[in-house]
Amino acid sequence: MRVFRPIHLIVVAVLSLLAAGCGKPADAKKDTTKAVAEAIAVSTVKVEFADIAIPIVATGTIAPIKQTDIGPSVDGIIEEVKVGVGSVVKKGDVLFRTRDVDIKLQIRELEQQAALARAQLTNASNELRRQETLKAGGWASQARMDTTQTNVAVATAQLGVWEARLATARQALKDSVVRAPYDGVITRKDIYEGRYMATRGGSMPGGPSGVVQIMEISTVAAIVNLPETYLEQIEVGLPAKVTISGISNVFDSKIAILNHRVDDRTRSVEVRLGVKNDDLKIKPGLYCRVDIMPKARKVLVVARKAVLGSEGARYAFTAENGRAKKISLTARDLDGERLEITSNLPAGTVFLTGPHLGQLVDGMAVSVADEKSKSEPASSPKAVSL
Repeated sequence: MRVFRPIHLIVVAVLSLLAAGCGKPADAKKDTTKAVAEAIAVSTVKVEFADIAIPIVATGTIAPIKQTDIGPSVDGIIEEVKVGVGSVVKKGDVLFRTRDVDIKLQIRELEQQAALARAQLTNASNELRRQETLKAGGWASQARMDTTQTNVAVATAQLGVWEARLATARQALKDSVVRAPYDGVITRKDIYEGRYMATRGGSMPGGPSGVVQIMEISTVAAIVNLPETYLEQIEVGLPAKVTISGISNVFDSKIAILNHRVDDRTRSVEVRLGVKNDDLKIKPGLYCRVDIMPKARKVLVVARKAVLGSEGARYAFTAENGRAKKISLTARDLDGERLEITSNLPAGTVFLTGPHLGQLVDGMAVSVADEKSKSEPASSPKAVSL
């Protein structure tokens, strides 16, 4: 039996086959377009070496280059203090006097004792010469000669004792007048006239040991403490600028002293810089800021915009086979636009950047807009001295 199908059914079947044959390429094109759309558009920057000299900023205090609490050189009552707080003195100027009446009386007594010893020595010496003459004529015994020689030696020693005591008393008289050991200013006055002062232990147990305090401030020292991490960058002689609270001028200076000791509590090192103070306007105790300019050093730098994360947990992305790869790193601030890479990272490493950088996660597809930056950076960091 022959079966006849309607012609329209045959047409429908043919069209269905054609539609099925054309549908697969259309879907593939649609999927490819979707994959391309999902890739994040990024640009790149390169990690480069640059010569960098970034000022090291620290704060500290102004101090005198010399400071001494001046006490008496001999025990006694302070008879006169000739200076007060604020006095400007020269080396050798009288600061104060200790009562010297007892010392002068002692000197008179010792002068008489020395004179007596001198007369005794003269007498013993004359006797020795007589005995020598008698001995030569055979009229003096050897025992007598020995006794006479011993008397001369005793008289000589006795005179030496009294002369030494006399010299000590005369030095005490000189020391009763205390003079400035150097040019300076008086910054404290602890004792007034009438107070007994001893050379050991001050005026009383636990009391002040000085009558006045003197400071030399024709040159002052700016003392600052720097973190130990800067040790490789600082050395004696480095130039610096010192700004002092209350003083409008900014002073040129340089590192004069670098302490060899690192404080084990603060992990810092003390640095001192000299500042000329001819007019004495800079006072010890003032707050100061120091900007030290270290020598330029070659470091790895990269644009700050290419690094994400917070201090101690920084990271960046590189491109590998069309996908983002997250890498951890350590970095230090240089300025508002750049970071110094301090972790072990090769120069020439290319970091991803761009407005969509914050959307990246490890393994995400990326579309690099400027592939040429892998061989030529868009903007190479320049050697800059700030």
